[in-house]
Amino acid sequence: MRLRTLFVLTVLLMAPLSGCLGNDQDEVDNNSFEWPGQGQPECEPLEVDVSCREYLTGFTTPVTSLHHPVDDEVWFADLDGRIVSWNGTDKRQVANLTGLISNCHTEAGLLGFTFTNDFKNSYEILFTFIGSANCETKEVTNLFLASAKVSNGTISMDDVNVLREIEQPYRNHNGGHIHSLGNHSYLWGIGDGGGSNDPMDHGQNGSSMLGTIQHFWYHGGTISPHHNTSETDEDYVLHKGLRNPWKFDVNQENQLWIADVGQNCFEEINVVDVFVPTNFGWSDREANRDFSDPNDCSKSPSEPPQGMTDPVLVYAHEEGRCSITGGQWMDWGPSEWQDGYLYGDFCTGEIWLAQLNQEGEWEQKDLISTQNFIVGFGRGLNDELLVFTWTGTIFHLNPHQG
Repeated sequence: MRLRTLFVLTVLLMAPLSGCLGNDQDEVDNNSFEWPGQGQPECEPLEVDVSCREYLTGFTTPVTSLHHPVDDEVWFADLDGRIVSWNGTDKRQVANLTGLISNCHTEAGLLGFTFTNDFKNSYEILFTFIGSANCETKEVTNLFLASAKVSNGTISMDDVNVLREIEQPYRNHNGGHIHSLGNHSYLWGIGDGGGSNDPMDHGQNGSSMLGTIQHFWYHGGTISPHHNTSETDEDYVLHKGLRNPWKFDVNQENQLWIADVGQNCFEEINVVDVFVPTNFGWSDREANRDFSDPNDCSKSPSEPPQGMTDPVLVYAHEEGRCSITGGQWMDWGPSEWQDGYLYGDFCTGEIWLAQLNQEGEWEQKDLISTQNFIVGFGRGLNDELLVFTWTGTIFHLNPHQG
């Protein structure tokens, strides 16, 4: 009980500061708070029918895992700029990209990667990151999308090719998740550029690259927008009106599941046809509420304006909850947790599953409270359900005790 009490107290201190890995008032320091370091308590779920075991350690903050297309191993991306492989016995460093990448801010770093669809021939990956910066001056650097060649199982910085650069006005709300759709087609999530209240209105600016999910082709070293109609950057934008789509996934029916981080009051999950352009409302709306007063968390849900789409699930910043962490569509792993979208809260360590109820509506099913600061989920070498934590440990969840 004492451990739980200490965790909740820490969560309550963190809640005002979180915007998924960082605070909203980007340049405002709060010296009364220290981010948790490595060596936080073990994963001790309150639920008796769920086991939570250590899977791998030695990371700074793991953010993504992917099965290698050829070899029997999993690659992990670490926020600090490293990519590491795991074959069930040994860890091996694939890439050290720290010279390219900024870790000055809690939301900066190596944000995601994916293997190219023709990896067996091209031996390329795509990855996204915040560029290196002078931390002492709080320099703002941009978001990059790059490719890199894998040679003899490793990546050299000499083999990195920058494909796109997105200007960032602030250091937070970077998004950065990248997802392969197959057939040389990819999605790339980008946050609204940071600051509180979307100060430059990027979310509803049709010409802004920020607050979007972009859709592009990549093949043979060349990148191009999927909808190449005007030959401008706007052709890359598929969805807009997002604040910080930290993670998203696509299910077998081509439904796009987006966990979008809220500001002061609400967290949200959006579900749409992946190929139908959608405006999710930020910053006219936060979740399914009007955003005219950012500090009024008592306002009731309202109908979205024409042309905007509301989320299918919303939860409030209550009991220490502060920032949604997506997310995996579960068509693998433990059968009890399949046919739903898995997500959690960064501050409380709670994990839920969004599933259809008998009325055909999506509802939130409680799974587990890990008492860890969750930054993502992954798929292990043998389809283990993995939880990535801020403090560097990867845990394995199983719905059976033992």
